[in-house]
Amino acid sequence: MTESIDKSSQKESNNKKSDNDYDYEILDEDYSEYDLAFKLIVIGNAGVGKSCLSLRATKNFFNNDYSSTIGFEYFKFNVKLKSKEDDNIIRLHIWDTCGQEIYRSLVSNYYKNSSLAILVYSIDE
Repeated sequence: MTESIDKSSQKESNNKKSDNDYDYEILDEDYSEYDLAFKLIVIGNAGVGKSCLSLRATKNFFNNDYSSTIGFEYFKFNVKLKSKEDDNIIRLHIWDTCGQEIYRSLVSNYYKNSSLAILVYSIDE
């Protein structure tokens, strides 16, 4: 019977995933075409590094000087995901929120229609 399959070897082969299934390329901020768009918000208390993380991810820049965000900072980030089947360009709209208590009512308005929230916190506090 050629149709009989060893179930343990089939299970093993299904769990194996090649390291090269996906690859990515970071595109310019001005790149106008995209297939999917996602809204990300970065939230957390004041002084925990939300803006530093956002700048590092979008511009590959780290600023040692601390300046408090007033309101919001907005970044666009374009990524080309490459797979064996096709390529997709994804635009990430990143909203870096302020952490001060007096702006909390404004921040909650930006939670709406968000695809992802990144919570940044300090373990020192």
